[in-house]
Amino acid sequence: MSKILLFFALFLLFACKTIEPLAPIKSVKPIPEIGEVKSTINIPIEISLKSQLEETEKALPKTFEGKEQQCDGVSFEYKFNREPIDFQFKKSSIYYEVDGKFQLKLNYCPSCVNLFGKESCTVPRVYASCGANGEPMRKVTVGYNSEITLNSNYKFQSKTELKKFDIHDPCEITVFKYDATGKVKKEVKKQLENLEKDIDKQIEAINIKSQLEEAWSELQKPMAIDKYGFLYLKPNSISMSDLKFENKKVRLNLSLNIAPFVSTDPVSLKNGNLPNLTEYKNENGFDLTLDIRSSYDSLSSFVNSTIKGYVFEFKNKKITVQSLQIEGAQESKILFKMTFDGAKKGVLFLTGIPKIDSMKQQLYMENVEFDVKTKSLLLKSAKWLFSDRITYELQKNAVFDMKTLIADAKNEINKQLNTSLTEGVLMSGNLDKMIINELFLDEKNLVFRSKLNGNLKLKIE
Repeated sequence: MSKILLFFALFLLFACKTIEPLAPIKSVKPIPEIGEVKSTINIPIEISLKSQLEETEKALPKTFEGKEQQCDGVSFEYKFNREPIDFQFKKSSIYYEVDGKFQLKLNYCPSCVNLFGKESCTVPRVYASCGANGEPMRKVTVGYNSEITLNSNYKFQSKTELKKFDIHDPCEITVFKYDATGKVKKEVKKQLENLEKDIDKQIEAINIKSQLEEAWSELQKPMAIDKYGFLYLKPNSISMSDLKFENKKVRLNLSLNIAPFVSTDPVSLKNGNLPNLTEYKNENGFDLTLDIRSSYDSLSSFVNSTIKGYVFEFKNKKITVQSLQIEGAQESKILFKMTFDGAKKGVLFLTGIPKIDSMKQQLYMENVEFDVKTKSLLLKSAKWLFSDRITYELQKNAVFDMKTLIADAKNEINKQLNTSLTEGVLMSGNLDKMIINELFLDEKNLVFRSKLNGNLKLKIE
């Protein structure tokens, strides 16, 4: 009797024993480093020059005066007042016209003599004026054109030329039959041509580099994407197209060379300074490769939700999946840890090769099988569990539709593409298309390589 009781006690003890195989080695050999794919993103930039041009207008002189005094002939004194500058933007330059008014005071001496070291007119001087002494000032229009470029160090370079100088009202002195228009034009033009350097100096003082440095710094920072982690653009070089001027704004295309990725966990990257401009290549919008690094921990909840509670039946025996976790990578495979209870309770370790169906946008598993140590334990203690049913059902159910996640990720990325980078620098954009077409494993992450299409803009005010 005692032997029978002992037999049943041992049977019950063995039957209820928890299955706990030794944890497998996560990676038998080093996983090859995933090559970084660089992409180019073309960003139209709009720079408002309204406030800078207003400052330029204020800084330029509004009055010009000059005179030439001699004993013989005509002596003169003039004054020129300008109106506010009307800036007109052309495709590749800034053209601006200035309305102005001038007055001229003259005196005439036909002949002079030198008496006792002092020159004096032999007859009383004749005095006359044009646009002075109560007479309306004479009208004039002046036009300048500034050709502006941006050098490799983000500094404006300007070359300004006087293109127009029209006197609308001739200045004819009838007293001594003298047309002073040409003389006035010659003298005032000298002053206006000297102003070209002042204009260039003011334009070249416009500083957009500091704003671009701030924008560059912000573009290197991670952008938080709700539920998905962080988006890193990782820019490394920059180029710009020629400048175009329109409606008091400068428009150009900025081309960034980037190696973007999304990571569920923060990544430490070394930020660099704004590099000098490189040669520009004309491209539209962006068609780039984005790596989405999903840590195995973050993927576990996604995987677990599809299989948790699943019941396996084996000849009147049942086990229920309590959880399915991703433990890591084992060479080219993903290592799963399945916790279960029921007829037996414990842990099973399985492996599977992850694949991506780029047409259906689905993640699925191939070659799901028990880990070697789990297989060995089952053969010794619970051979009935060592069944293709488990691996077959896991492989069949481990199909994850990525389309909903992609749509959600697009929405979250779009939020980050429409924001203020720094004060006065606004970013706007739209991610039109996102397709996952490759899959890689590294030590901590499942890496989804995706193609993105869309557009992005920067506005500097």
